Amino acid sequence: MAVISLPDWAVPSGAEPFLRDFGTVLTPFLGGPEQRINRLGTRFGLRVTLPPMPTRDKALIVQSRLLRAREDRLLMEWPQPDFDAGDPGAPLVSAMVASGTTLPLKGMTPGYVIKEGQMLSIIHGGRRYMEMASADATVGAGGTVSAAIWPLLRSPLAVNDVVEIAAPKIEGLVSPGDELSWQISVDRLASFSFTISEGA
Repeated sequence: MAVISLPDWAVPSGAEPFLRDFGTVLTPFLGGPEQRINRLGTRFGLRVTLPPMPTRDKALIVQSRLLRAREDRLLMEWPQPDFDAGDPGAPLVSAMVASGTTLPLKGMTPGYVIKEGQMLSIIHGGRRYMEMASADATVGAGGTVSAAIWPLLRSPLAVNDVVEIAAPKIEGLVSPGDELSWQISVDRLASFSFTISEGA
């Protein structure tokens, strides 16, 4: 599958992050205590709104890429308004990881602080996986750190897998399971709203 990106000028005017939770809560029908069952696969998505744009110019390009991303995958930067990620260096996975919620990193700027709630994306096997830092972590003098992340890793990681911290990106299908539509107004401006959701 190809990975498709929107043009640099197609900047969202609004974005609504959401969580796809594959766990469940077991509720006894006779009033007993509820039990949370966590399952592997919890992941992220975005509901995106683009500003109106000229139909004969920019809208045709956006239309083409969103429609093709229904079959391939769309790549977008994850919005973190007013948050300055700073200079984390060139983060790489420093050891093989099979699963869990700890991410060992190397190649980072000494003294850099990964903030709780900060988003990051991991590239493994040609696919990105969004994760969130679940606690503050300060990079040591050697440029290494073990970062606590959430949710559970959905894929084993290899040494030297790239981790995007300065500009994390979400990669996924456009409007999975829903129709994709857009508005064309009488002033010949087109407005697009769509959902991008991680597929793995």
